[in-house]
Amino acid sequence: MNDPTLIGPCAEYEHDIVDLHDGELPADRAHVVLAHLDGCPRCRAWAAELVALDTGLAATLPRPALSPDFDARLRERIASLSALNGRSELRTRLEREHDSLVESLRRGARRRAGLGAVGSSAVALGLLDAARTLLAPRADLLPLLGEGPERWIALGTVGAAIALAALAWSVSRGGMPGPGWGR
Repeated sequence: MNDPTLIGPCAEYEHDIVDLHDGELPADRAHVVLAHLDGCPRCRAWAAELVALDTGLAATLPRPALSPDFDARLRERIASLSALNGRSELRTRLEREHDSLVESLRRGARRRAGLGAVGSSAVALGLLDAARTLLAPRADLLPLLGEGPERWIALGTVGAAIALAALAWSVSRGGMPGPGWGR
């Protein structure tokens, strides 16, 4: 294991020596590696080469430098990201408000439709009552409607007229769109 003719450090210490040089080795393991370096010329030589290589690279490689306006540009970028976050919060708030308004409109439309149906029913019942009241004294005219299918056609026509009146009333109240009318 400590044969000086072999090249490189002992296999079980190679990564530990690099971590020790980089300052990333835990203290308890660093004591073990330092003790090994005291007794192993191969690992000591390899560690010295590592230090020399690191020193040479540090001396010859250019150091990265930040541009003079780096701080100002960084602060501007952070401010723009904060503004985007503010816009996101605003968008979320506006979407919630939009959803609330749409739901309110839906509730109002359901209420109007319900009231329109009640109103249409009331008008139809009123027209039927008015028709009964008007036709009661003229019961003698009932045979004029004919017999069999003719009577049903006449009564169906009266019913259709009442339904059309109720429909016209509902349209005039805005309960439903008329033909060709946009909502």
